Amino acid sequence: MGIIRSLILLFYVPAVLAAVAVCAGVCLDFIPQDVWQKELNYIISRQETLAVLGGMGLASLILLTGIFRRKSDNSMSLLSDDVHLEINRPGEVKVTVPAIVGVVERAAVTISGVRSAEASVYRQDGAIPIKVKLVIVMSQNFSAPKVSENVIAAVNDALSTALELENVPVEIKVNEITHAIIERDKRVV
Repeated sequence: MGIIRSLILLFYVPAVLAAVAVCAGVCLDFIPQDVWQKELNYIISRQETLAVLGGMGLASLILLTGIFRRKSDNSMSLLSDDVHLEINRPGEVKVTVPAIVGVVERAAVTISGVRSAEASVYRQDGAIPIKVKLVIVMSQNFSAPKVSENVIAAVNDALSTALELENVPVEIKVNEITHAIIERDKRVV
């Protein structure tokens, strides 16, 4: 639920609860008939009543569209807190997102052809709790599909070793292709 719908609910629900309480008071004769009829006549005669009714109708439509809105296929959110790895055992194992990002980035830059890497970790539904998006800068004389394949294998191997997470989905985006730095043997004079 978005922030707009949450704010609408913040004001909408107390207004509906107040209306329910007043209706219950009228039905149970807690509020005398002459009092509520005078108040009802006053409320109906005011122009602000139409504005309030229009606002509540609009709020109702916005909340109703939230029910029928399709859930996107990309049901992931960027992680900023810890990832729970072991919950069912006697203890609980949590790993921070910066630790996961560090493992992924170090594994990616070990592959020849990768100059630098920036990782983002996303929460996802299913058996594997995370998905990794990796933005890399690649050296010029390398094939992007082969480098990506090697990076995915290295990242999955590192995550399997460090966190015991198998087959984590890795999405790779090549952000830039730069000239490769050629290392030469040092000449002894």
